[in-house]
Parts: sequence; structure tokens; C-alpha cells
Amino acid sequence: CLMFPAWDCLPYDRVSPKIEIAARRIDTLSRLLRPAQRVVLTTVSAVLQRVPPRDAFEGALLHVQAGSGLDRGELMAFLDAGGYANTGTVMEAGEYAVRGGIVDIFPPGQDQPLRLDFFGDELESMRTFDPVTQRTTGEGHSIAVKPVSEVTLDADAVSRFRTGYRALFGAPGAEDALYEAVSAGRRALGVEHWLALFYDRL
Repeated sequence: CLMFPAWDCLPYDRVSPKIEIAARRIDTLSRLLRPAQRVVLTTVSAVLQRVPPRDAFEGALLHVQAGSGLDRGELMAFLDAGGYANTGTVMEAGEYAVRGGIVDIFPPGQDQPLRLDFFGDELESMRTFDPVTQRTTGEGHSIAVKPVSEVTLDADAVSRFRTGYRALFGAPGAEDALYEAVSAGRRALGVEHWLALFYDRL
């Protein structure tokens, strides 16, 4: 049984949907890629809302396994492009924190966040922890990390956005914060409302 909630904001609002809601939606969409019998609980608003194409989620997973090689720069780039928020302390889904050789991450669909312990470019261990007490609760071995935003800011998506935005509104001015942020690869508040400009189709 999968939950698929609607966004908690109005169309073209200047705020993004709550990260917990976005994470739940992406977790459900990525699970639906694998054939199985499932029940999806949703609302009329969520059904009417367009979503990214299926192939947008097929290559949007990063497999992480303890005891294997993993470039931390590649991991950070994936988390930033996938909509994760870089925070001092991980408390909610969609957040990550870096402290020396330790990377805390709370992927969508997980009950608890994970603490990744690196030695150079090798992931030595993976542990679950309580986000409230920050204490270790168990061992982890492998996980498929998913994005937490329906907008992925890779080079192709940014290029499509810039082209579509200029076609709709003409040449943007220097005060256009949304265009400038996306052009620089930064996630602006409310960028999800411009979903159609990041994909060829929805």
C-alpha cells in the first residue's frame, strides 16, 4: 500500500511543497517502476497534478553499499541535484549533513536516517540513528538513495528550463531571481511549480 499525497501549496505559489510530502511522492513514483500488485492511496488533487515522466526516475537512484568505493564528491553532487537540503543536523527526510569523514543522510522511504562513515573514498560502515537523540540504533548494509524533489537540476534540465523560460517570457532581466538561481544550478523556492519547463513532457 503506497501513499501519494498532493502538494500542500497552491499552483505557482512562491513556496515549495514540504520536503516530507515531496519525498513521499517520489518514493511512491519510484516504487511504481517495479512491477508488482499494489494499492495506491491518493486524493483527487494528487491525481489531477502532472508528474515527471517515468524515465525521469529510472536512472535517478544512487546505490550505496558499505565496504565499497564511493566518491564523496559524487554523492554530494547527487544529493544537491536531487533536492536534499544541506543542514547542520539531520532531523527530517530529505536532509543531509557533512562532518569530516561522516555523512548523515535521510533518504525518502526510510524510517530512520543513515550515518555513512568514510575512509577516503571507501564507505567503511553504514548505521541507522535516531534523529532526535542522534544515537546509533542499528547497522545498515546497502540502500538505493532517491531524489527528494520532482525537479532534478542536472545540465539537461537546466538547459530545457532556460530555453522554455525565454520562449515564454522573453529575455530575463537581472532581477529575475528564479531564472538566475536555476541557471546557476541552485534550487529556488517554488521551483517545482515550473515542472513543465524542466522536462520534454509530463
